[in-house]
This record gives sequence, C-alpha cells and structure tokens, in this order.
Amino acid sequence: MSEAAATLSEARRPAPPPAANDALMVLRGVTKTYGGRGGEVVALSSIDLDVRRGEFLTIIGPSGCGKSTLLQIAAGLVPATSGSITLEGRPVTAPPRGIVYLFQQYNKSLFPWRSVRSNVAFALAGKGLDRHQRAKRAQSFLALVGLEAFGNHYPWQLSGGMQQRVAIARALAAEPAALLMDEPFSAVDALTRVEMQALLLDIWRQRAGLTIILVTHDVEEAVYLSDRIAVMGRRPATVERVLETGLPRPRDPVATREDPVFLRHRGELLDDLLGRGLVRR
Repeated sequence: MSEAAATLSEARRPAPPPAANDALMVLRGVTKTYGGRGGEVVALSSIDLDVRRGEFLTIIGPSGCGKSTLLQIAAGLVPATSGSITLEGRPVTAPPRGIVYLFQQYNKSLFPWRSVRSNVAFALAGKGLDRHQRAKRAQSFLALVGLEAFGNHYPWQLSGGMQQRVAIARALAAEPAALLMDEPFSAVDALTRVEMQALLLDIWRQRAGLTIILVTHDVEEAVYLSDRIAVMGRRPATVERVLETGLPRPRDPVATREDPVFLRHRGELLDDLLGRGLVRR
C-alpha cells in the first residue's frame, strides 16, 4: 500500500476525536510486586490511567520499567498485586472479550502448519460461521493488510514484515474493541517499520471506534502515531504524565516528522527521560 493511499484511507475515518470523559478502560492504583530470595521488588506503583474509547494511546518509558507488564495487566494476562482495572465498567480479572493482545514476538503466535488464510480464520471460530464463510472473511482481512495474494502461503514462506501483517489481520478478525500491541515493530528494518506504522494508522482510521494501546521504546514512533502518550518512570514505575500530542490527522511519514509540534514533543520527551536519568546516554 502506498503512502498516499494510506493517507487517503486514514482521512475517511468518520469518528470525531475521543472525548476526555469517554473512558473505555480505567486503571486505578495498579501495583505489581514480585517476591523472591532477594526480597520483594515493586515493579509498578499505584498507576492511574484512563484509556479513551477510540483513541490511539502509547506507553513509553525506559527499558525494564514495566511497560509490557502494565500492558499484560490491562489485558488480563497478568494479575495486579493491588488496584483495579475495568473495561466498559466491568472488572478485568482474566482476558476479557473485546481485547486482543498482539505479542512482541508476533511470528511465534502464528501456526506454522496452517496457511496464512487459515491462521486468520482461526480468530473467527465460535462466531457461527461455516468454513466457507470463515475463509471468505479471512480473505477480506488479508486484503486489509495487503496480503490477499498470499492466503495459500504458510507463515514460514513470508518475510518478517509480512508475518507481522498476518498477525495484525488475525487480531482484527476478532473484531476487538481494543487492540493492545507490545513493541510490534521492534524486529523489522527501518523502512518496513515506517510502512507498518502507515498501515496501522490506515487500519485504525478505517475502523471507527477501535482503541489501540501501544507499548514502544521509540519516542518518534510514539509521537507520530498517538493521540496521547503516557510516560512511565523507572522502577518502581508510575505514570509520570500523559501528553496530548495535538498533531493534525492524517499523519504523513515525512511531513508530520518535520512539523514543529512533532519536533517539540520529541525534544521534550527525550529531555524528560534523559533529565530523570531514565535513559543512558
């Protein structure tokens, strides 16, 4: 998919910016501690965070601060030691309906013995569709990520970036209210990373109401993609602040990165992290 096509598709999203009081997910006082021979370690300390319906929220912070742990707690994959998480007002104590978690090692989540189309169709099980209907819908999601010609291939026959697209197509096939992504672009080259960012924005803008929570260590990626950025500190980690990017949409891979607002946010965030000693020079 070309950058121009991605930009045009992004512009079609009819939903207005999410309202500040329209929370899909609410985290209050979330704390995570680990015990061991060396004593108790506090990984996360009393984290409060609201995730607005339909927004693109990114979580950044230093390596090892607990970003992925927080995302896993939000997804119901890891229990919090204390505090609460609610999704649409309901407590999250296990993986809830409406949330799909895309792991960092996306290639390991694909079934190597299943075709690409069958991998995507797996997410449609239990939806009352017969085999033909599942295959047809799976094909439509492959088309969404530009892989309609690769349905009969197997994951191991695809490049890393293409495997990543399959994982995204399967996640979208589940029709989640929220898509949680743990550093999904960290294992691909720089050009593929830019292409995948454009694809993700294209998909998000086409699917009005979809909420995305992204964990990344890349400040530029966070500013480029997000409506808001939650900045975590070092352990015991808290959310130090939440930044509204205010950048206009649609975003352009080149022009947005040259926008003075983008450059200001990038500088502030890097200075913020470096100033607290969170990132090694």
